[in-house]
Amino acid sequence: MCGIFCYSGAGAAATVIAGLRRLEYRGYDSWGLGIGGDTAVEYHKTLQPLQTATAPRPKGDDGIAVGHTRWATHGAVTIANCHPHLSADGQLALVHNGIVENFLALKQQLLASGTDFSSETDTEVALRLLENQLALLNEDPDAEAVVQALRMTFLQLQGRNTLVLLDNRHRQIIAIRQGSPLVAGRKIAAATATESGADNHCEASVPGVDTAFFLASDALSFAEHTTESAVVHDRQVVVCRRNSITAQCVDTRKPQPLQWHHHRFPQITLDRKGCEHFMLKEILEQWHTIEQAAQLCDSQLSTLVDKIHHTKALYLTGAGAAYFVAEHIAHMIRRATGIRAQAIPAYDYTCYLPLMQPGEVLLAISQSGETADTLRFIQQAKNLGVNIASVVNMPGATLTQVSDFAFNSHCGPEACVLSTKSGTAQLSFGYLLSEALAGRTPAAKLAIGQLAQSLHAYLSAGTLGTIAALAEKISGEHIFLLGESKYTAPAKIGALNIKEASYIHAESFVAGELKHGVIALIEPGTPVIFFMDAGNRDYLSGVVAEVKARGGFTIGIAHQPESFFDHTLVIPPLAETAGIIASIIPCQLLAYYLSVQRGLNPDQPRNLAKSVTVI
Repeated sequence: MCGIFCYSGAGAAATVIAGLRRLEYRGYDSWGLGIGGDTAVEYHKTLQPLQTATAPRPKGDDGIAVGHTRWATHGAVTIANCHPHLSADGQLALVHNGIVENFLALKQQLLASGTDFSSETDTEVALRLLENQLALLNEDPDAEAVVQALRMTFLQLQGRNTLVLLDNRHRQIIAIRQGSPLVAGRKIAAATATESGADNHCEASVPGVDTAFFLASDALSFAEHTTESAVVHDRQVVVCRRNSITAQCVDTRKPQPLQWHHHRFPQITLDRKGCEHFMLKEILEQWHTIEQAAQLCDSQLSTLVDKIHHTKALYLTGAGAAYFVAEHIAHMIRRATGIRAQAIPAYDYTCYLPLMQPGEVLLAISQSGETADTLRFIQQAKNLGVNIASVVNMPGATLTQVSDFAFNSHCGPEACVLSTKSGTAQLSFGYLLSEALAGRTPAAKLAIGQLAQSLHAYLSAGTLGTIAALAEKISGEHIFLLGESKYTAPAKIGALNIKEASYIHAESFVAGELKHGVIALIEPGTPVIFFMDAGNRDYLSGVVAEVKARGGFTIGIAHQPESFFDHTLVIPPLAETAGIIASIIPCQLLAYYLSVQRGLNPDQPRNLAKSVTVI
């Protein structure tokens, strides 16, 4: 969940803070910085927002630094629990992403031996273990001894843990990855890039070459500096020293050269483009990103289509909003083709594993491509011989690397924790896939283009004003959303957006459930949102009447105004299946305005992080 950004090169402190800003979606409870100093690590820890932070002025040469933005797992949100954690002699600074599953047992052992702790974190347990490893040496450890001490410490930890250590005395950064993502980057002076070998492993320094190195939780965070990156794999140790970077296996200590690749990442800016929050900016971008998501290579898509046609079943998975997206894609595929498509929550998959057969396909949906629950499921399925397909928005993500068919959402960085444009981009892909399976790819691309044009007109100041005014009429702590059939998953997505942004208890139900218990929750003034079109109008109008009879405040999302609603949010009348994507956007906007009117920050809801990399 946490974000790590480390840098070896000139101006390290400012570079690391800029990188952490791009990783703040991974956690924003606190952030900290460790900088190589003349006599000890200089550090800065704060609970203040990163977006307004200024770089501290280091006393040393400012050529090496590690940074961390925290999503709290062990210990409250306090300065004491903020990373980095420093060794007693001030020469080591440790940052960590993950959970040490056996930290309680390890901590008890350390306490019994007289070790003192200044925080509640599992990270400090790892640091004290490291100090013990180093204390076993009878002399001052050299640079390689520190590397091996961290390696031995790591081998005592259970769970998904990525550790990065700043060794001030030897001016090196040491990283070990297990589960939680880590990517390396390098920037070589242009005049000598050819001489040093742009696609070589850069295992030794090149005389006269000014080389900078990055280690970060994702490659987009350093994309403004370089297009060269290498994925750090599980159980790899990476060591950055001045003008060199090396890697080895944590178990065998054998060299494992990093494989460098050139990427052309999209231009990254933190500009809100005149909007008060990133959430609103990203909602307004959807007319473009929905169309971008459908710009796939036909041959790549047809290869997946052929594979699905030759299987008995198609499974889809995701976590959180991505699971609801998977549910809707499965629904579209069943309706369009009759293929047995089944959505499975990534955090509750075990009973489905015995049903899976070699050669079948599992399609995983993930914005980050690093969701721990999803990765665990797809690895288990892959072990059974299941083909893995994925839709991911983050280039170079772990999910992409382990997929047989990897697709990118192409919607660009999403700074808000809530999935808005990434979710509709995933749905756009799903619609295209369902229609491609039915042999209607050209018509599907045309429908998505028409949807994009309609949304361009729909996402206007008038629409925003209408939904902002509706938000002012909503009071209380409960909102219910009723959908059915093709609107079941959109209602779930809408409810999740509302509860995440506004902290209002929003719950979705299939409309038919109303009389089977849900109606007991309706009180005078309770807002109830209905998803309606021509196909379900007659049925839902009766359900609306039942809610109104109990005093509920009825809101319709429909293609035309309806007199039986207290308020109608009119969406563009589009081709039936593609148009369902548009039905999610009014709930996004309602969630946004409910949050703002409550004085909340919709970009950074409490207790949440965008990339859930712990189980």
